[in-house]
Amino acid sequence: MTKLTKLFFPGSVGKLELKNRLVMAPMGTMSHDKEGFILPRTVDFYTERARGGVALIICQSSSILFESRAPGRPGAWDEKFIPGLRKISEAIHKYGAKAAFQVLHHGKLLTAHRKGMEHPDEIDPVAPSAIPWGLKKEVPREASKEDIKHLVDGFAEAARRIHDAGFDAVEVNGAHGYGIGQFLSPRTNHRTDEYGGNAENRARFACEIITAIKRRVGNDFPIIFRMSASEFIKGGITLEDSLIQAPLFEKVGSDALEVSGGVVETAHITNPCYLHYDAPFADLAAAIKGVVSIPVMVVGKIGNPMLAEQILKEGKADFVVMGRPLLADPELPKKAMAGEFEQIRRCLFCNNCWSVMERQDFKGRGIRCTVNPAILREKEFEIKPTNLPKKVLIAGGGLAGMEAAHILAQRGHKTILWEKNERLGGQWNIACKIKGKEDYARLTEQMAQSLEEAGVEVLLGREVTVEFIREVQPQVIVAATGAVPRIPNVPGGQGKNVVQAVDMISGNARVGEKVVVIGGRALGMETALMLAEERRHVSLCTRRELGRGVERYTAVTLRDRLVEKGVYLYPLSPLEEIHEDGVYVMNGRDLLFLPADTVVLAVGFSPKRELFEKLRVIFPELEIHAIGDCVEPRDAMEAIREGAEVGRTI
Repeated sequence: MTKLTKLFFPGSVGKLELKNRLVMAPMGTMSHDKEGFILPRTVDFYTERARGGVALIICQSSSILFESRAPGRPGAWDEKFIPGLRKISEAIHKYGAKAAFQVLHHGKLLTAHRKGMEHPDEIDPVAPSAIPWGLKKEVPREASKEDIKHLVDGFAEAARRIHDAGFDAVEVNGAHGYGIGQFLSPRTNHRTDEYGGNAENRARFACEIITAIKRRVGNDFPIIFRMSASEFIKGGITLEDSLIQAPLFEKVGSDALEVSGGVVETAHITNPCYLHYDAPFADLAAAIKGVVSIPVMVVGKIGNPMLAEQILKEGKADFVVMGRPLLADPELPKKAMAGEFEQIRRCLFCNNCWSVMERQDFKGRGIRCTVNPAILREKEFEIKPTNLPKKVLIAGGGLAGMEAAHILAQRGHKTILWEKNERLGGQWNIACKIKGKEDYARLTEQMAQSLEEAGVEVLLGREVTVEFIREVQPQVIVAATGAVPRIPNVPGGQGKNVVQAVDMISGNARVGEKVVVIGGRALGMETALMLAEERRHVSLCTRRELGRGVERYTAVTLRDRLVEKGVYLYPLSPLEEIHEDGVYVMNGRDLLFLPADTVVLAVGFSPKRELFEKLRVIFPELEIHAIGDCVEPRDAMEAIREGAEVGRTI
């Protein structure tokens, strides 16, 4: 049995009884149709999380008004959405969890959201004040008092529809610089009437919304109010403001407060990546808890059940809200309750779940997870036994090869995994050595354990040869041979003072005191940061923008850390030549010389396809697949996804 006595002790929000203290955070899935209707894959997504043992699921934000709808948000502005919403509440209830849905207005952010819409002229970006924002300095329309009444009624009606769809509670989003948060913040609210000025007046709009919802649906329908206790930006909401505003929300009828932090411009704090410390908002929650008598929830980089237990034991919050960790492993609550901590597929906090929704190559796919390729494909990814067992040889024991192997074996195929190195994991083993990613090694350990449990025959320290294939006589071969680091085609590219970043990180290459890192993607930025933290003199050069291809919140954090550590940054500065004592880069129209003892290359990878191409010629009668980086070097998410797909198709 579990030792998590606080985490799995029942609790309540208003009159709503909850079986434990774990709450699923509202996260946009981008899984609805363009009209805002719920699709079956959205229902399957929430079904899987409810089955996993969480007490309360707060579903993603919904658009409250037709003129404030945004791409990817389900609709709650019309009765026609109720049947679809009801499918979610019924699916969640089936497994003993309670269901809430969030209501949201984007405020000034609608100036940006409407651009990608089919009829942008239908969107009304109304906000507390007409203040330019963003890089393009777009200006929203300042809300009149009639507008405010219309918005309040919109929130109340949307909450009523959520109630009528069978949900147990509603969450009002007043955090992260969305519409309500814009009224709460002195940075975005410059009004001089009763809705602006001091902290109490700035909270008036939120209080009117809570009051209107209570009048519309009754006192027994709980309201959770989400707030940024600090926006972490000059002129924004401070903890002092929130300590004044939180009791006001309670006074007018809020049944619980969910404490977060940050605003649109500080979203890298709101969505902390692997570089941030755990539970960054726990102390804010504790402060809020000190001024209210209703339950306080805390969200933000809490992936370890033991940490959640500690937060509750220390009295910092009454409930712990997990978002990304429940994407990674929907069964986290059940496993934690059973004490099966090593079986939990831990969130990496890589933030790929957010970034893929902005990538053109992922358009329409919805939210994703590096370690859980089944998200929004839950039914499709059910393990189904094969009707025709085959002998399958997998060449390569990186993430793609391991994922394919354990799925194939689970389905009944005789599976042999052949890895040339003495340990499984491939390039992932190098990633685990980067500061902040030490826990990433757990993924390799878990995948290796799954191979053993599935009965995969693992052979280490041997190259796959034609002779071996003839001896084994597989019916199917899966090439997962990975990729090799690129060498730039410039003079001096293979000089004695040139090393690969992967060799430096793994301890197979030494560097001097003055180092120039070439490459501004994740590997280059992480390498430069590692070297700077060793107190070396570091310059980072890249031919494109710094952080290109890096998840945006992580890119901001890495850039800030590099600046903080004194790394000299040269974006848009392509490498021209490497010499024994430094490098030449083209900085604008100037040829710039940067002195260096060592040049570290982080310029990407090239697919290692030789074996795949050779086998296709020698064994044309065999079924041969290629997956992972040997197809095209990408990230771990794509490697695991391809392994999962080929494992289900053979």
